[in-house]
Amino acid sequence: MTSPTMTPTPILFDCDPGHDDAIALVMAHRSPAVELLGVTTTCGNAEIEKTTANALRILEYIGAGAVPVAAGCHRPLARPLVLGTADGPSGLEGSPYLPQATIRPVKQHAVDFLAEKLLSRAEPTVVVATGPLCNIGLLLLKHPHVLPKIKQLIWMGGVFYRKSEIITPTEFNAFCDPEALRIVLDSGVPITMVGLDVTMQVLVEKPQYAELAKIDTPLGRLVNDWLLFYEKLHRNSMGVGGAMHDPLALALVIDPTLVRARPAHIGVDLGGSYTFGATVADFWGERGLKDNAMIANEVDADRFFELMFDLLRG
Repeated sequence: MTSPTMTPTPILFDCDPGHDDAIALVMAHRSPAVELLGVTTTCGNAEIEKTTANALRILEYIGAGAVPVAAGCHRPLARPLVLGTADGPSGLEGSPYLPQATIRPVKQHAVDFLAEKLLSRAEPTVVVATGPLCNIGLLLLKHPHVLPKIKQLIWMGGVFYRKSEIITPTEFNAFCDPEALRIVLDSGVPITMVGLDVTMQVLVEKPQYAELAKIDTPLGRLVNDWLLFYEKLHRNSMGVGGAMHDPLALALVIDPTLVRARPAHIGVDLGGSYTFGATVADFWGERGLKDNAMIANEVDADRFFELMFDLLRG
């Protein structure tokens, strides 16, 4: 855990809750290493109205109702919305007892909210994004002057070697809005991609459920219920428990040493018949193009779960 004397890292969190986004939000709020400046929502796991409602429900429930939330893009930048399927129709199935929020989002669109927050701070700010990059891509188009204000973008997305959740080698966040991903990759923003190569190694299986069962609190039981629903797609389609995709991306703000990463030039396939939305890495400079991202390719799963459970225990 982080020392109480350590200065927390201010972050802006762009997400599409989603069960794993929800757990990442809990971790961000509960970690003394993170200062959550604001949350923006995008379409992806569900429609924007639902992902925004889910973000508000989660934040109010965990006592973070003062964190401003701004709703963003209702569809990808250049194509119709294809919804994720792991989280159910509401995006947060499995917890019907979670109250609807009494708090409301701010009136600004997420893109303008992000620009204002970034420009208001003297130092560049870390942005964590755990959904399709609709908001971030539009931010860079509409407000290109904010580029120097983004210290790092930690994005949960992409897949390069391991079995995928859509069609190998395509990952959902990339598949949902590949044009936005292309804009971000071409922008020069420092990017760390936390993709399925590492997130499919942080799986909630019997040992993790046993540890979670020891956290006999309302929050612990809520997270357990989320995970029981969330793992259905993983178990049925891939034979494994739920992967902690988004919590791992958030965890890198707290402890960057949880993963090892290597630089590469990343392209995204916008026209392939079989590989549409695929992220393609050139690790060896074969195309003569400059590296534009760091790809997480190894993870210490045991330390990640230790961190996650410590934060859930509070």
